[in-house]
Amino acid sequence: AGGTLRVRAETRLTKHAKEIDSMVEIKNASGLYMTCNNAPSCFHRARRGPALLCETFDDYVPPTVRIGDRVTTPTAEPSMAVSAAEEDASKYAGLCMNCDRRRTCRHPKPAGGVWHCEDYE
Repeated sequence: AGGTLRVRAETRLTKHAKEIDSMVEIKNASGLYMTCNNAPSCFHRARRGPALLCETFDDYVPPTVRIGDRVTTPTAEPSMAVSAAEEDASKYAGLCMNCDRRRTCRHPKPAGGVWHCEDYE
């Protein structure tokens, strides 16, 4: 009979421990953890309660674009206009790389780039 009581007591303790664990999970799932992309691997979560401020918090969700009846997520592929601008910029070095006047500028453009220019915009 003593062994049966011990098993029941251990079962109750185990059940109680599981309830406490689930309460801790709920407590730790509140605050920033509810929307943080890093929540599954968060090491702070086990140490403290609800977080109101966290340096590793990330809730980024990619934007969606509505095209007619479809809702899509933009791809990482650059547009043709951006690709052309990047190709144009890669021809230049230094300040000329992102200067608004680079296509019409008559200053010499050395291979190492221009690093001081009064006409830079």
